[in-house]
Amino acid sequence: MILKKRSIGIITSLTLITSALLSACGGGSTSPGATGNPPAKTAGPVTLNWWSWNPDENKAKSYVEAFNASQTDIKVNFKRYEFTDYVKTLKLAMISVDEVDIFGLQAGAMVKEYSEFTEDLTPYAKKEWGNDWQKRFYDLGLKQLMSGEKTPALPWFVSAAGYLFYNNTIMEKEGLQPPKTYAEWIEVSKKLQAKGITPYIQGGKDAWQNLDMFIALANEFDPGKIYEAEEGKAKWTEAGLVKAATVWKEMFENGIMQKGALGSGFYPDSYDKFNKGEAAMTLLGTWNDNRMTKTILQTHRQKYGVTVDYEFIPAPFPDMNGDGKTGKLFGGPDVALAINKNSKNKDAAWKFMKWLESEDGQKINAKYLMMPAIKGVDVDDSDVLTQKQKDNLKQQMKDLENSLGRRELIYPEVKSALGDALQMIATGKTSPEEGMKYVQAASEKTSR
Repeated sequence: MILKKRSIGIITSLTLITSALLSACGGGSTSPGATGNPPAKTAGPVTLNWWSWNPDENKAKSYVEAFNASQTDIKVNFKRYEFTDYVKTLKLAMISVDEVDIFGLQAGAMVKEYSEFTEDLTPYAKKEWGNDWQKRFYDLGLKQLMSGEKTPALPWFVSAAGYLFYNNTIMEKEGLQPPKTYAEWIEVSKKLQAKGITPYIQGGKDAWQNLDMFIALANEFDPGKIYEAEEGKAKWTEAGLVKAATVWKEMFENGIMQKGALGSGFYPDSYDKFNKGEAAMTLLGTWNDNRMTKTILQTHRQKYGVTVDYEFIPAPFPDMNGDGKTGKLFGGPDVALAINKNSKNKDAAWKFMKWLESEDGQKINAKYLMMPAIKGVDVDDSDVLTQKQKDNLKQQMKDLENSLGRRELIYPEVKSALGDALQMIATGKTSPEEGMKYVQAASEKTSR
């Protein structure tokens, strides 16, 4: 009996050890093409943490609820931060594998900065969509994210800057059209000022809108040169870039920029004034298209106390160099999605990501007038206010395909130096020539 009991005990112990080993081998997450046992089934759904600064909580709810309803294995939780807080918090979270599984990135410097924390998505994409998987995405979005064959993030929706958004309700009332040339911009500004209307509003305290304006100007006077300069293949002191800096300074002197522009932040200060009809124009991009919808305009009535649904329309950036052609857009992924390479839930994160990149997920983007990242999904204009705006949205899709370059600069040091230079040039602390020399000096110190 003693021998029999001992044998039973040994067998029981071996069974428990074997079970533990099998559980260890099968647990965790495997990347595409990995060998071994499939992950062990766990009780209840996997909880997946998604972080970003965009979308807002209300929009995010649409994606989360639709995905959660489509399956039972995964439950997605969304956490949103204001962008400045997001940047500060995200890197700390990368070292904690339980905090964030899938997260949003900006193309350019931010993707470069976080690449060490991201899972390479190329194997996942090839397994899911085949070797020609890149063709399902717009070049505008994907090419700015890939590094050789590696894909640290996928574009979720794309956007482009370089539009002069205008309040057509105000402009029509005053018998005016959006300016098509530099001279017209000055003239329209004078006419609106004479009526007591702020012609154009800039959030000059925020570097991003100043950089957008400079890129638009630079691409007028020497198309694409700004990208060559950032990559060290051209000088920031070349004639076209100095001319762009010169016109930037002129805009603070000829009535285009409002008084106090450099002391005003864009969100929310300048933006609220534009939405309330206190300014006729501002520089924005396709991300502002939702201001055309009846739903958003209804919130304007409640938030701002306005009694009219303003007709906001984007116009091409004016012809600043006199060649008879208006400016081209520049942009890329508005938000790109990455998987934390230290996540314990990579399979679940990919399942959610590929759903966001599917037709079902992208149709929600289209509903909110967020330009889809994949081909074959059109924006949904059913909630758009006027036919003129609907026609404009169709044109935007063509403009996106013909965009000139990226919006985000890659090197933080150059981006910061250019932002500082634009402030100094606008305030007269330095000349356009000296300002560009300042940027060139920063560029030469940048390791590429």
